Amino acid sequence: MVGIPLPTAKWMTDGKEITSEGRYHIQSAESTTTLSIPECQRADTGEYILTVSNPAGSKTVALHVTVLDLPGPPIGPINILEVTPDYMMIQWRAPKDDGGTPITNYVVEKKDVKKPWEVPGLIEGLEYRLRIRATNKVGDSEPKELPQTILAKDILVPPEIVVDVSCRDSVTVRAGQIISLITRVKGRPDPEITWTKDARALARDKRTQMNNNYPLCELIINDAVRSDYGKYAIVAKNSSGQAQAAIVVNVLDTPGACQNIKVAYVTKKSCMVSWENPEDNGGTEITQYIIECRQPSQRGWTVVSNDCTNAENKIGTGPPTETKTPVLAFRVQTKNEGGESNWVTTAEVMVKEQLVIPEIKIKLDGTLIVKAGGSIPIEATVTGKPQPDIKWTRDESTEEIKKGPRLQIESGADFSKLLITGARRTDSGKYAVTASNNAGTCSAHAKVIVLDRPGPIRDLKISGITNDRCHLAWEIPEDDGGCDIYNYIIEKCETKRGVWSVHSNAVITNKAKVTRLIEGNEYMFRVRAENKMGSGPAVQSEAIVAGTQFSVPGAPEAPEVIKIAKEEMTVQWSEPEKDGGKPITGYLLEKKEEHAVKWSPVNKDPIPGTRFTVTGLLPLHEYQYRVKAVNEIGISNPSKASRAITAKDAVGMLLVIILNGYTNRSSLITEPPAPPTNLKVVDSTKSTVTLGWTKPVSDGGAPIIGYVVEMRAKGSVKKGEDGWKRCNVAAQLIICEFTVTSLDENLVYEFRVSAQNQVGMSLPCNLEGAVIPREILGEDVIEFNYNSRKV
Repeated sequence: MVGIPLPTAKWMTDGKEITSEGRYHIQSAESTTTLSIPECQRADTGEYILTVSNPAGSKTVALHVTVLDLPGPPIGPINILEVTPDYMMIQWRAPKDDGGTPITNYVVEKKDVKKPWEVPGLIEGLEYRLRIRATNKVGDSEPKELPQTILAKDILVPPEIVVDVSCRDSVTVRAGQIISLITRVKGRPDPEITWTKDARALARDKRTQMNNNYPLCELIINDAVRSDYGKYAIVAKNSSGQAQAAIVVNVLDTPGACQNIKVAYVTKKSCMVSWENPEDNGGTEITQYIIECRQPSQRGWTVVSNDCTNAENKIGTGPPTETKTPVLAFRVQTKNEGGESNWVTTAEVMVKEQLVIPEIKIKLDGTLIVKAGGSIPIEATVTGKPQPDIKWTRDESTEEIKKGPRLQIESGADFSKLLITGARRTDSGKYAVTASNNAGTCSAHAKVIVLDRPGPIRDLKISGITNDRCHLAWEIPEDDGGCDIYNYIIEKCETKRGVWSVHSNAVITNKAKVTRLIEGNEYMFRVRAENKMGSGPAVQSEAIVAGTQFSVPGAPEAPEVIKIAKEEMTVQWSEPEKDGGKPITGYLLEKKEEHAVKWSPVNKDPIPGTRFTVTGLLPLHEYQYRVKAVNEIGISNPSKASRAITAKDAVGMLLVIILNGYTNRSSLITEPPAPPTNLKVVDSTKSTVTLGWTKPVSDGGAPIIGYVVEMRAKGSVKKGEDGWKRCNVAAQLIICEFTVTSLDENLVYEFRVSAQNQVGMSLPCNLEGAVIPREILGEDVIEFNYNSRKV
């Protein structure tokens, strides 16, 4: 150390000042300083810094010291990578401390855990323990011992097969070429290899070679033939398991000949040639068929078509091939990418028109029942020559059913299909398919029922109102949805609360008693029918007040004019169904001209009966009438207005009497019509009866304006009454058919019908015998209509 004044010395290592204590000794003189570390250790390796300083400045010198020692132990864990009967492969990491000099090698030691001495080699089946020392030029480190024992045994690897990319998906070759299937197989011990074709083991022969050069395994088939196509599989099996891979091989060749060639639909201008596909298509799709024909007097064949791609398939037959001569023979050849097949020839065919009456058979057993929203498929097979024209109709209509968004019709050479999607209740009915050609006509029918929720109930009535209960009654729905009604759901609502609650959901009859009403509260009720498809729309009643025993009558039905003159009319009406709990004391009749707004009363005092003659009318003016019922409580709401009737004299027959060439007198003869005839039951169910009749033989000199149908339950007539009840009270009946509803299947009914003109009602025509409502059952019938024509 040199400096004026004499500098002082300071030793540091690892950022810390070294003082003369412990193993460190520092000796400083005037120009020297010495740091000594006796019995140095590996940890003393590092950089030592000497700093000398005086007031004039400082200087620093660094010195790196390396202490050599044995290396540290290898870093675990020791991993066993591979074990065989005679060797094993292990792996470890280098020591953290190499002792200051590079590691030159490692020493691996083994120890038999069952014996106290070492053996020079591993023996299969014995367990060993291992430890490792690191060695450098200084010496060996402390050993690192493997914590677990090792069993000397062979490694078992299950077989694994990898198909070469050249044949991974499939292999396609032409006939005569080489089939080469290449795979790579892994596994220990070496697997046993087996090749199969279509699940049958392959053996070596003149054309077949099997090369197993592990890991490469190859199957070679020379001079490929069409029968070599199929599914090949390689199976590798050893003591560890089994693996399998499959390769599809296709051998392209010319197709086989067509089968079952036929000539059909022969007419004087054309015929249809059809055939079945060859049993073998040659390994590729058939691209076309070649059709040729010749006359018996000719030796050469003439090409009819060389581009026939759809002669016949699963969809149907293709377009016909026309011919020009009366006698022909045909032959067909198949063609694909591999070439052409042999020819297939038909017998000679006489080209002439054939007539066969159409026949239709619907593929349906009984009635087709579908749920609403489903599909209605009707398919029929059709035969006949020439090919018939197809027409679909419904019910009694002659209008052809047209295609639409929900309706599709598809017809071919021997079939016709009708498909209705999104089925609705209104789609129910009788569907007919008709086939017609020059030979005749044939028809077949199919009955369809679409099941849906029932329609609304009818004629909801409330009666028997007391302080805490009332009675509900109604008519069954006009449409039951196609299936039996299980029950009815009744709900009630207290009007001041506006909340509906279910009173009962298990009412099986069309009447019910509602209890637990609160006196003075106003209630409304609603009822809906339910079948297996669900519940129909609800019908709501008018509001009633619990405790009210009597009320004004209900409104009568619309009145009818039964007799007309130019200054007067006779008006008739029926009693209202509800009398309000008190007898009807009379009726108030009102009239107005058709285009007038205001109604004027006809009578001041109530009319005691249900018929009244209105006088003082203006000739040729049209009048309408309405009527109100009266009881002790008050006046009902007015009925619906009658239809407008013109005040004029009835038209009749003019009778002229001539005596001695001079007119003596003349008169207009009018009278009610004769009664209808042939009254009979057209249809019947458990709750309805449909009646039909024919018009009267005489209209009495004036046009028939309607019919009146009446009924009565046999045995229920009270003394002094005839018991007849009018059925068509809602509107004038102008057709000769009517369905009476809401009948009880346990009662016996009598029916009659009368005709009406401007003069009055005819005598009734009574139905012979009483009727019990019941289902009319019958077998499903398909009607065929054959017409023949002499040629």
